[in-house]
This record gives sequence, C-alpha cells and structure tokens, in this order.
Amino acid sequence: MAHSPKIPKVLLGITGSVAAYKTVELIHLLKKFSEVHVVITEAGSRLVPEKELRRASGFPVWKSLFKGSTPIPPGTPSGSHPFAVVPHIEFTRQADLVLIAPASADFMTKAAVGLGNDLLSTLCLYATCPIWMAPAMNVNMWNHPAIRQNHKILRSRGVRFLGPDRGHLACGDVGEGRFVEPTEISFQVETYFKSHGSWRGKRVVVTAGPTQEDIDPVRFITNRSSGKMGYALAQAALNRGAEVTLIHGPTSLAPLTGARTIAVRTAEEMRLEVHKAFQGADYLIMAAAVADYAVKNPAKSKMKKSKGVLSITLRKNPDILGEVLNKKKDHQVVVGFAAETDKLRTHAKAKWAKKPCDLLIANRVGGKDSGFESNHNEILAFSRIFSKPMILKRELKSRLAEKILDIAGKIGETLLPKGSPR
Repeated sequence: MAHSPKIPKVLLGITGSVAAYKTVELIHLLKKFSEVHVVITEAGSRLVPEKELRRASGFPVWKSLFKGSTPIPPGTPSGSHPFAVVPHIEFTRQADLVLIAPASADFMTKAAVGLGNDLLSTLCLYATCPIWMAPAMNVNMWNHPAIRQNHKILRSRGVRFLGPDRGHLACGDVGEGRFVEPTEISFQVETYFKSHGSWRGKRVVVTAGPTQEDIDPVRFITNRSSGKMGYALAQAALNRGAEVTLIHGPTSLAPLTGARTIAVRTAEEMRLEVHKAFQGADYLIMAAAVADYAVKNPAKSKMKKSKGVLSITLRKNPDILGEVLNKKKDHQVVVGFAAETDKLRTHAKAKWAKKPCDLLIANRVGGKDSGFESNHNEILAFSRIFSKPMILKRELKSRLAEKILDIAGKIGETLLPKGSPR
C-alpha cells in the first residue's frame, strides 16, 4: 500500500507589525501545500483577530507560554505527557519551518539577543528547523543601525530573510521596509519544500550586479543592473541545497544566508574571482552586467571641470564568458546572459553563435517594468536542447530563476559525469 507524501508543517509566527492583516491571506496560500499552525505575540493579537487566524488555519492559535491559555498539542494524552506543561517544545519539534511573517523591529531585536520572554521568542530559541523572517516596518526603523546590526547577526546564525521590499508603506513613507507580498512568501516556502536537497552536492557559482570602472578617484562608469536576477538565481540554488558562491558587483541587496559571498567592483576583479571559483564548479551562471569597456588611463587625481569638451578613451574589458567557455570541462554547465534594448532575438542569437554556452538567457533592458532595476523579467532562452528559443513571459525574477535552474539541471543531466572519457 502506497504511503501518502508527508505534508510539511509550518509554524507561522505573527508579530506586532501593521502588515499582520495580510497573514490571513498568507495562511490560505500556505495551506495549499502545508499544515499551518499559528503563534502570535500579544502585540500581533491587537492587529488581527485570532478567530480569523483560527478559521484560516483550522487549528487553535497559540499565544501564551503557560498551560491553561495555551492549547495542548493534538494527540497529547491528557495529564500523562511531560510536554503537557510545556507544549511549545513538542510543537516546535514537529515543525519543518518556522516562518516569522511579519517580523517586527521589536521581534528581530529579541531574536538577535536570544530573549525568550513570550511563546514565539521561546520557540525560536528551541527550534532546530530552519527559521525564516519577513520583516515589515517603517523605512527609518529598518535603516536604524541597531536593526541593521540585528539583521546581520540573525543572518550569521542562519536565519533567512524574505525582503523587505521597497515601496509605499502604511505610514505614508516610501522606502525599504515593505512586507513582501504573501504570494511571493508562499512561493518561496513551497519551492523550498519541493526542491530542497535536489541539488545537494552540486557547486554553483553565480555572478550578479554591475561592475564599476574608474574615470578618476571619485567618478566611474557603471550600468543600471540591480543584481536582483543574479541574487534570485543564487537563492534558488540555495533552496535546492546546492553549495553556492555569489560573486557580485556593487549592489544594495542584503546578503543571502548560506551563500559564500565575494564582493568585487571592477570587471577585472570579477574575472579573477570567476576563474578561481569556476575550477571546482558544476554550474556557472553569469548573470552579472559586466562593463564591456573600461577607461584606458584613469586619472590619479580628481579631474577638474573645464569649459571644453572632455574626452575619455576606453579600452575593451576581458571577455569573461568567452574565457571560461575555453576552459569548460565536460560536466560543467555554463549559463550566459545577454542584455539588449532592441532586436532581442537577433542580437542574442548572434551572441550565442559567437559564445555557444550551454544556456544563454536573453533579456530586454531599458524599460520600466522589466530587466534592470525591476522585480520582473521576460526572457528568451537559447540552448542546444531546444529546437528553437524558449520564451519565458514576464514574471517575477524569483519565479524565472527557478525555471532557469530547471532548464540548467536538464542540461546537466545530458553532460558526461565527472571523470568520464569523451
């Protein structure tokens, strides 16, 4: 008789952020693939009715540390089990993921210092499963040095962060601190459960963001790449259990929990790090927007403004993708990117003919709703496993990243294993 697949258990922690009102929607989304149990703080309970959370999850809502106001875990024999006194221990032991959404500034501070003065903070101290947080707060709170330090501390302990996003906030301000949409949180959780471990043992190198080429000590040439596509690809590989090295140019994105991160600035610095990391890689994903040109003779001191026209001589930067293709081993999968403003198919096809990587991802840039600086992208994918370019329509970069890795994984399965003769 076939056994039903195990339904993952999510412990959803709700704290005192205004975004708590979105958690009912989040529960409904999470319930499509998991069992959701809710733990709420006292402040959180002032913002969203517990009866709505109970109706959405189908289980009692937990709030207190103490027996009498906290439900006993289902199936626990009354009065006979030691965990009847401390039910949070047994419940957390069964969880596959602790998701704090929204995570307030107050709760992040508690978690960073290891305070356990309510049920939710105590559960986080006991939990051995992964802990994720989706912060939501005012932009000034998010940028406060204490909160940024707590964010750094929690990441160093393995806590994964979803967001925050940038946009209009409930207080009327605009900036970073916005709660990630429930659909995106749900997608990340579902993807984690579905794919976790599928790439265990694989070594993935991802490049992301722009490079900067000096004009003088205070000016440089760069481009509008935000690094979001590369970071999404690195996160997708982490979701699958891969060992990930992220080589990135200057970005404002938060570091990824679990990735080996190498910060570079110039194309030459990126070139050196890529060649070192590529030696032991199974997958190399070149999502960075590396500058094609650099200033031939950067000034050693600040160039002064003059009335005349200023001319700068540029030289070509090294072709990193072309170089790694010449060194590529049989088992290695190389994914290249082509950013174009027009004639996407024509220009990308020409690049792929010149640099026949295993997978070439072409995306249109220069617009407002896709490509550079956007959360969305739309791409054409060129590969020898396709009879014609595959079109992936406009979608969030996180979702496209999963699809790109699916294609790269299929390509990897067609290549010779390590050590096999040609």
